[in-house]
Amino acid sequence: MDNVYSKVRSFGEVLILVSIYFLVPQLVGSLFYYGFKLPEITSVYIGNICVAIIFFFMYKNMLKEKFKEYVSRVNNFGDSLKWWGIGFAIMVVSNLLIYKFLISDGPVNEELNRQALLSYPVIGFVSISIIAPFVEEMIFRFGLRKITGNNIMFPIMSFLIFGFLHTVAGLDRSLLELVYIIPYGALGFVFAKAYQKSDNIFSSISAHMMHNTFCYVMTIIALGVL
Repeated sequence: MDNVYSKVRSFGEVLILVSIYFLVPQLVGSLFYYGFKLPEITSVYIGNICVAIIFFFMYKNMLKEKFKEYVSRVNNFGDSLKWWGIGFAIMVVSNLLIYKFLISDGPVNEELNRQALLSYPVIGFVSISIIAPFVEEMIFRFGLRKITGNNIMFPIMSFLIFGFLHTVAGLDRSLLELVYIIPYGALGFVFAKAYQKSDNIFSSISAHMMHNTFCYVMTIIALGVL
């Protein structure tokens, strides 16, 4: 009975995290967009920052403790780098195969990020390289592990859910966009493994930040934004 209660409680906790993740940016974004007449993308970024603040205060004691543990061991950063390198390699290879044999256009998710960076490179950096990794790791790794447990189902479910949610924006264009579950899911899988191996959420947050920052820098160079 205690185990069932614990699972129901964990599911409810994750449901709260997901609700905050989807609803707060819409509500706060609408307030700043319609009320203060800020640009739409700026309003959404402010909403995302609010989500990060809420998550931080919900788990501030755990986050402070895990951060101290993470920085106290030099090898932790190297492990995060290793896991990101594995995921990035899989992502690059799978994207090249998709481009060669299936879809000549990039994923819609990347196109939306490029459009945002063209208009707001500094705000884009804060949102993409700092806010998004923290928020997404709190949901897709910290929250998901509460439901699946620390077993093989955790990285598998992370692969599927993380991959799908990063491709869903392109399904209106073509159902073939679902193949991008593989490259995005690969990152979800290795981020979950990083968290699983270390039992420290900052292992996956750091790996996620490395990936997003690298992609941000490559994108602004390619676009000639800076």
